[in-house]
Amino acid sequence: MAAQTKVDQTERFVSLLVTLLQAPRRGLTKAQLRHAIDGYRDLDDKNFESKFERDKAHLRELGIEITADAGAANDSFYESGALYRVDPGQTQIPEIAFTSQETMALTLAARLWADPGFGGAAGRALARLTSADALAVDASPFAARLTVGESVLTPLTHAALRGEPVAFAYRKVTGEESVRRVAPWGLGSRFGLWYLIAFDLERRQERMFRLSRIVSAIDATDAVGTPPRPAGFSARDYLARLSPREATTTARVRLAAGRGQDLRAAAVRIGSSPREGFDEVEFDYHDAEATSERLASLGADVEVTGPAELRDAVVRRLTGALAAQTGAVPEYSLKKTVGAGRSSGVAMAARALSIVAFVQHRGTAGRAEIREHFGISEHTLTTDLQRISLLGPDDISLGTRIDLDFEADPVQISTPPELEAPLVLSLTEAFVMVIGLRMLSQVPGTSTEAAVSALAKLEEATEHLPVLDAIALQSRADDDPELSGAIKRAVAEHRALAIDYYSPTRDEVTARTVEPVRFLESGPTAYVQAYCRERRGMRLFRLDRIVGHAQSEETFTPGERHAAEARDLSRNLYAPQDDDGAVVLAFASRLDGLLRDYSPSRVAAGRGAEKDLRMGEVRVAGSTHVHRLVAAHGGDVFVTEPQELARETGAWLRRALKAYSIDTESGNAT
Repeated sequence: MAAQTKVDQTERFVSLLVTLLQAPRRGLTKAQLRHAIDGYRDLDDKNFESKFERDKAHLRELGIEITADAGAANDSFYESGALYRVDPGQTQIPEIAFTSQETMALTLAARLWADPGFGGAAGRALARLTSADALAVDASPFAARLTVGESVLTPLTHAALRGEPVAFAYRKVTGEESVRRVAPWGLGSRFGLWYLIAFDLERRQERMFRLSRIVSAIDATDAVGTPPRPAGFSARDYLARLSPREATTTARVRLAAGRGQDLRAAAVRIGSSPREGFDEVEFDYHDAEATSERLASLGADVEVTGPAELRDAVVRRLTGALAAQTGAVPEYSLKKTVGAGRSSGVAMAARALSIVAFVQHRGTAGRAEIREHFGISEHTLTTDLQRISLLGPDDISLGTRIDLDFEADPVQISTPPELEAPLVLSLTEAFVMVIGLRMLSQVPGTSTEAAVSALAKLEEATEHLPVLDAIALQSRADDDPELSGAIKRAVAEHRALAIDYYSPTRDEVTARTVEPVRFLESGPTAYVQAYCRERRGMRLFRLDRIVGHAQSEETFTPGERHAAEARDLSRNLYAPQDDDGAVVLAFASRLDGLLRDYSPSRVAAGRGAEKDLRMGEVRVAGSTHVHRLVAAHGGDVFVTEPQELARETGAWLRRALKAYSIDTESGNAT
């Protein structure tokens, strides 16, 4: 019953759009719309008002604004009242002629997004921007996986794009937390960290917030007199004020001899320590919260001696992890992982309208090519086509419905003239495509020039959305241009590369000779996919774990060994090995993306003491990996099965806290 209700909702608000697009220039009254659309006709006044407002909000998400011109005081049937209308000139994308290379760049840009919500928006935008057949781009030497990373980034992005004030809890450097009410102006990444630029509504001045210090969900808030985003605002200009030197602080830690090899490689000083078996190590860092993840994952092998903000951040993570690991485990029942759940009504509506545009571009389209283009099953296609056949007003005096045979192959669609041009990109759809093209345009390669020219055309077509300048995404590889440049040259020239690589699982640095074939960016991390001669197989190496490199004169010819283990790197970065053991981990719901990266075989939902949880059965490389994962996330990840590993993880966390003189029973310093 619930599924049918959702379909009805989708048909209703898209029928509202189709009806308004065909309406007389003056518009239609509520009474006329209520009579014309099947989903409204049998509702009482209260439910009609509620659903009508909700449908207008759904259309706004699709980039369609319904305007209301004042009419008579009352709204009698067919006679008077406010007149609602949609301006066709503001709902359609101007025709853009893309070259084949630009179409390739658009396809690459759409495929950059790994997050389900933004990825779906990118696919819908691509379908409306080009009618080209699916392009084989998986072999590109550059790939990216744009993820929101920080769970709060998605709602903050929407708030910034729409100019909506929000509230959240924020942790200062001192550890003190307070609720902040802000008007978001823009967001951007620098040094692998995300920042929010906003106007603080209480302090009445602009502020910059690190997303890693936001410790709550993002809530909408009412605000009077919220200042608009400044004219000519550029998030990139604000982030440019963060110079690398001014943005760093020096950490002082005691490291167990031979441990923390990555920290030692980045150290500015290594000396003797009064603590036997340890060294005094100093290194520079950008953000205490982000750095505390790495330090907490070292457990008892590290003790932070300064500064206080970093020490406190590590202690918070360890105590939070211990509390979660030793707390009550919710009841759950694991079920086999299935594909993504049903799309939201807005997503289904956007896809249906994109199918209309796709078929209209071609005149006719085979069912197989529609399925391939949109990545949907035959059942979903049939359901979408059935939905499309019901779109439009019931009252023929107010317009016609879309006409098609939903079982035909090929598919041919007859639409009102007002729907023959593709609908305008929504704010989110324009955002993901523009950001994707900007990312591609930063990377030297065959698609760079095409990405730049496609971006120019798209920005001109979306100039009505100037808020896209509120988002600044900097390539993570830019933080180490020497290393990333050497790797990109090695990929382009098929040249072998000698690297010193840090393995966190074994906490050691090993010398490798690799044959790079692909450069990959995933959120705040850059990778190189390469054939490792020592391991005799394809491997994925993180750039921030390469502590030394040297390019050789030796070249290689790409062959079977480089493709033998090819996989879709845009989805799951953690590839379990055959001998990895199965464990069940609980993840806070905000870490759903991390759970997906571990490719769980079975999942379940649960409710912890303070947060919603997702349990997943995953395969991991030993208990050390689990201990470090739990510690790094400070209470947002813990072990539920097997119980022996859960107990071991608790004991490991207690040993880590002992260095800070924390009584693990009371949580107080001794």
